[in-house]
Amino acid sequence: MSHIEIRPGIHWVGVNDRVTDLFEGLWPLPQGISYNAYLVVGEKVALIDGVKAPFAEELVEKISLILDPGQIDYLVVNHMEPDHSGSLPLL
Repeated sequence: MSHIEIRPGIHWVGVNDRVTDLFEGLWPLPQGISYNAYLVVGEKVALIDGVKAPFAEELVEKISLILDPGQIDYLVVNHMEPDHSGSLPLL
């Protein structure tokens, strides 16, 4: 498990879910699905989106490879579906 540095200060910290077989209980996911989350580190630190709740610890572990999750200043959640917001209680 690791993050991907897209550009200096911008990291993909999302998770690849190979367990869920249906998206929103309707559409087959034969190759799984990715929950995209990004950590932006500058004068302040922002986490853009979270991940589905069962993968919250993996998200926190990836963030911890970059900085202490307690240093996050802003959480940007694009919408409240569980695949974007499920990890918020752990954060």
